[in-house]
Amino acid sequence: MSKIVIVDDSRDLLEALKFFLEEKGYEVETATREHDLISLVKSFSPDLIILDIYLQGEDGREICKELRRHEETKYLCILMFSDSTKAHSNYKEYGADGYIEKPFGLNEIVDKIESTLETCKDYHQR
Repeated sequence: MSKIVIVDDSRDLLEALKFFLEEKGYEVETATREHDLISLVKSFSPDLIILDIYLQGEDGREICKELRRHEETKYLCILMFSDSTKAHSNYKEYGADGYIEKPFGLNEIVDKIESTLETCKDYHQR
């Protein structure tokens, strides 16, 4: 099954998503900051990053752009999420492969993960 890193500043959300997605068979690691994400990407080699747009003190869109600039991370699948209804309009400008609005249903996030991985895999042929 796929390996996923979830980046959000809500520890409760991270814990709940990690538990749920692991029950669905995914390998999941979590991070609350960009620094944690970079080290996780190197050590965990995820297939997908689920990245909150509005992190405490950081902008997930800028993190996404930064990931796309580096050879070792430019082909990672990135699914952005946010509770802002305006944020979904420009997620592709930052290099994300998909977007899901919070709050989302648990089955909805699984469907979005699967569709993003499938689309991303076809688009980013390595």
